[in-house]
Amino acid sequence: MYNNSSPLSADDLDQAFIQGHFAAVFQPKLSLIDGRTLGVESFIRWHHPEFGTLLPGEFLSFAGAEGRLQDLTDLMLHEAARVVSVWRSQQRHWTVSVNLSAEDVDNPYLPNHICNLFTAYAIPSDAISVDVPEAALSEDPDRRLSALAELRKRGISIALDTTGIDLLPPEKISAEYFSELKIGGTSLIKFARSVSRSRKGLIAERLEAAAANGLTVTATRVEDIETIRPLADMGFSAAQGTFFRHPDTQEGLENWSSDWLMPVLSGERPPRADTIARARADLADPDLLLLPDNDSTEIAEGDSKRLSQDTKPAEKQGDTFQVAVP
Repeated sequence: MYNNSSPLSADDLDQAFIQGHFAAVFQPKLSLIDGRTLGVESFIRWHHPEFGTLLPGEFLSFAGAEGRLQDLTDLMLHEAARVVSVWRSQQRHWTVSVNLSAEDVDNPYLPNHICNLFTAYAIPSDAISVDVPEAALSEDPDRRLSALAELRKRGISIALDTTGIDLLPPEKISAEYFSELKIGGTSLIKFARSVSRSRKGLIAERLEAAAANGLTVTATRVEDIETIRPLADMGFSAAQGTFFRHPDTQEGLENWSSDWLMPVLSGERPPRADTIARARADLADPDLLLLPDNDSTEIAEGDSKRLSQDTKPAEKQGDTFQVAVP
C-alpha cells in the first residue's frame, strides 16, 4: 500500500516514537465453550497530529519501507506486557497477543527479548502470545518454522493466522510450531453459512489438522450471529470480531464482561440487545470509532480525515499489526 507520494515522512515516524503518538487497542477473544473472555488481540493506532487517527493499513507499509517495523513490534510487546501486568493486578488473567511480521520472525533476538519482558514485568510466559500471518511463511518456510519452534520451546504461544490461502501443508500445522490456528475473513464467513456435515474443503482440512495436533482454533473477524452459531459444531473453540466488541483501549475494557454470550448463542436473549449495543458503547477514545447515522452494523473505524481516498485498510494482514496490529 506504500507509494512514494505518501505524505508521511521519516520525521513523522521519529516524532511519533518520541512523543508517544502510537497507541494500542485491544479486541477480546471469547470461548465458544463457556463464554469466558480468554484474552485480547492487540492492534496499533497512530494518532497523527495532522492526519488524525491512522489505522495500520495506512502506515505499516510506509513503516516497513523505512525499516521501522521491528521498532513498532517492540513497542507493542512492551505495551502488551504493561497491560498484562495491570490486568493481572485486577485479577484479569487475559493473554494479550501481538502480531508479528516476517521481519520479526527473522529476528534472532526475539525469543530472548520476549522472555526478558516476562522477567521485567513479572508476568508468566503464558501472558503474551504472538500471531504469525501464514503469508510470512511463504518464503524460506523451513528456516522461519525453525525460529517459531524456538519460541515454542520458550513456552510462548503462537497462533498461525490464515485467511484460507493454502500455503503450509497440513503436517506443518503442528504443536511443534503453533499452539493455535486462527481462521478469518470472507472465506470463513461463506464457509460458516454453507457448511454441511460432509465438512469438505480447505477450512475443514485445517480444522482437522489442528484437532489432530492439539491446537485450539479461533474464528476471527466475526461480525454477525449467523456466522457464530455453526462455529462450535465445526470445531472452533473461540471467536473474536466486531460482533463481540470493537477494538478498544485498556481503559475502555475495564468494565468489559462476556457473561451475555452464552444466553445469546442459546437463543435466550436477542443478539442486538446484548452485542450491538455493547459494541456501540462509549469508547475511552472517541477517535477509535465513528458510528454511522443509520442502524447498520457496519462501522467505520478511525478518523474521517484520511491520507487519500484510495487508501483503505487491508484484510487481516494489513489491518492487524502484521508487525504489530483491526
